[in-house]
Amino acid sequence: MVVGTGLLATIFKAYKTSDEVLIFASGVSNSKETNQEAFNREIDLLKTTIASYPKAKIVYFSTVSITDPSVNKSAYVQHKLTIEEYIKATAAQYLILRVSNVVGAKGNPNTIMNFLVSAVKEQQPVTIWTKAERNMIDVADVYIIAHSLLERQTTNTTVNVAVRNSLPVRQMLTVIEEYCNKSAQVTYVDKGSPLPIEVTQIEAELEQIEANSGIGTEYVFSLLKKYY
Repeated sequence: MVVGTGLLATIFKAYKTSDEVLIFASGVSNSKETNQEAFNREIDLLKTTIASYPKAKIVYFSTVSITDPSVNKSAYVQHKLTIEEYIKATAAQYLILRVSNVVGAKGNPNTIMNFLVSAVKEQQPVTIWTKAERNMIDVADVYIIAHSLLERQTTNTTVNVAVRNSLPVRQMLTVIEEYCNKSAQVTYVDKGSPLPIEVTQIEAELEQIEANSGIGTEYVFSLLKKYY
């Protein structure tokens, strides 16, 4: 079963008829969200879903920002932690996937890739933290990794789902400028921090992805060609 209608729910449509796996892809997707009512709606839906399908393995999409000290005190990240703890305490079987910045054909206009591409194309001013890093991942690659973990019967654990190389945001912006053949109206601020992500649990899957799409800036460029 798949709960949700957005980008992740769409890519996992093959699981709609599954009785054993429940893809929970509905809830707060904007990392800037602060409205407690929005958080409560996700929690209530999750509680109802787990109660309705007590034998299914719950697959929940959390965030790698939990390990990023520059943002992990935000209401959104704290909400994700609350959800993680509830699933661990309640679900008979679960797989929590802490996903990095997902890129796809549609989705939240507030995601960093959509925001930066739009800013460059429309010549809108943008502020970049010089020390900040982000980790872009194709939604199709999220599916490849998650499907492989489920095939391996990975259960009752938390796995980071990200590519091997986080990139400085200013470097990502340079790639976008080259792709769009436009210069950004950018202001740099001395803030942010590196974003190391532990991905040893998915090394085999990442080798396959890297063989197809490259690594680092090459991978970002492949995303631009595919979706923009």
